[in-house]
Amino acid sequence: MLKRLYVHNYKCLVNFEINFDQDISLFLGANGSGKSTVFDILSKIVKLVIHEEKVFNVFAETDFPRFISSIHTNLLDTDVIIEMTIETINGDAEYKLKLGCPRFDIRIRSETIYLDNMIVFPPDGKQLLYDENSLFVGERSTINRLGSDNIFIRALKELFIVRINPYQMFSTIKRSNSYIEKDFSNFSEWFAYLNEKNRRGVSVFEQAMRDILVGFDYFKIEQAGQAKVLQVEFENKSNKKEIISYFFDELSEGQKVLIALYTLIYCTPDNSIICIDEPENFLALPEIQPWFDALYDQCAERNLQALLISHHPKIINLLANDSGYWFSRQNNLTRIQKITAEDESGLSIAELIERGWIYEH
Repeated sequence: MLKRLYVHNYKCLVNFEINFDQDISLFLGANGSGKSTVFDILSKIVKLVIHEEKVFNVFAETDFPRFISSIHTNLLDTDVIIEMTIETINGDAEYKLKLGCPRFDIRIRSETIYLDNMIVFPPDGKQLLYDENSLFVGERSTINRLGSDNIFIRALKELFIVRINPYQMFSTIKRSNSYIEKDFSNFSEWFAYLNEKNRRGVSVFEQAMRDILVGFDYFKIEQAGQAKVLQVEFENKSNKKEIISYFFDELSEGQKVLIALYTLIYCTPDNSIICIDEPENFLALPEIQPWFDALYDQCAERNLQALLISHHPKIINLLANDSGYWFSRQNNLTRIQKITAEDESGLSIAELIERGWIYEH
């Protein structure tokens, strides 16, 4: 479970801190208030640590706040600081990253991992940041040298940050892929991986989809030349003994999004952290409640954590009172506050937001 995130000097996040204590949390606020920026920073940490991308390919000068990154100032050595704490079975794992931008050149100044406040990386407390040529330049994270069994590495591999774009979801499978892209553009390849490594989860997922998609039967992966394709089998309404097969990209956008959302909550590993930006996009109103019920159950059963950005009234009214965070911009910087249920108007949280009265909360 992600317990804490602190960010300083990244875009609109300056001295920004958010703490979590619920299985499901909801981010609310006007467009541009910084909600997606929180997901963005988590995604960049995954790219830096898990995918070992070079820091200047992950972060850019434009990621520094404008009053810092302007080339007309002398403040380019101001550090970006990111701290995140994840609760694990072995204790609280805390990761601290410090980035500098001296002479327009972004570098890792330091990165440290603590377990219950004890330093576990670097083991001697000294920062040694090497690239693939063993040069001391701070181009890449060195956390992966701890190995895949490290408790923080495992937790970070179970962090999913997504904003589903059904227009980019296709049937072709060139290879199975353990990593799902943020827009789900490689969903078929990720599903092929899940079908190999987590057949039990896929079976439970398929059973759930039979209650969600009318006529759905199962998924099938077929050879098509040198590649494979993901197909979806449906019962023929006029002859239930007959099966009709569709390529995955022949489905409607709404059907693809539904499949993606249910895959996330049934097929990701136990203890996963799932961040979803506007899950209601492309869905009909009656489809939200069953998905949310399934999400709630899976969070309880499999110890999942979900962070949602949503403008959907149903989700707002279900979550905002207990686990809602209101994002706003003050002097061009993001500020947050927990939403409370106290209001004398008798209006729901969704109605308060619609009328612009939430700021008076």
